[in-house]
Amino acid sequence: MSSRVLAGAVVLALLAVAGCNTTVAGSGTLSGVPPGGPSTATVTSGSGEPAPTSGSGEPAPTTDPDETSPPPAAVFELGETGTVTDQSGNPLADITVSAAVETAQPPDELSDPPENGTFLSATVTIANLGEDVFTAAPFDFLVRYPDGTQVTYGEGSSGVFGYDNLLELVDLNAGETATGVVVFDVDPAVNGRQIVYSDLSGRVLGAWNVP
Repeated sequence: MSSRVLAGAVVLALLAVAGCNTTVAGSGTLSGVPPGGPSTATVTSGSGEPAPTSGSGEPAPTTDPDETSPPPAAVFELGETGTVTDQSGNPLADITVSAAVETAQPPDELSDPPENGTFLSATVTIANLGEDVFTAAPFDFLVRYPDGTQVTYGEGSSGVFGYDNLLELVDLNAGETATGVVVFDVDPAVNGRQIVYSDLSGRVLGAWNVP
């Protein structure tokens, strides 16, 4: 059973195709796209003050003292849950990443082996807590190395698509939950990897440590 992290909410923005913004909250913060594009949402940290960040999630100066940049991406352990909230703090969706497994073997005899060393798979669960449709997709997730290198969904061996129960693009109605697997072709020699949830610009919103 995944544990809920209630340490504090963080402000995050998700860049939609239409150029709108939305945000998320939890011990970490994640984001999804409501129908018609995300709306502006604000969530504060435990201190009540959002911390400015750059596109990489690191603190960065703001050009306008009246503007507040979103804070660094929240970090989770596997099995922990981040809650997406709107500007008023109303919950929109829970996102949980758990059950990470790494193997050098292809999922079946018809699938190609990994090109970078191993396949890293994890189970993702998205639960719509709001009243509107919440959209989730496998390409919202990627793997990040400590040096900033990112492994996107579908990158590398086509064997990543040979797994059962893969997460698909899904529109969740109120009260609905989707669970699926995301798989990445990764370098097993790299320590400190994270499975992260990112916006359409590639900016990390929440990250789960991979042991």
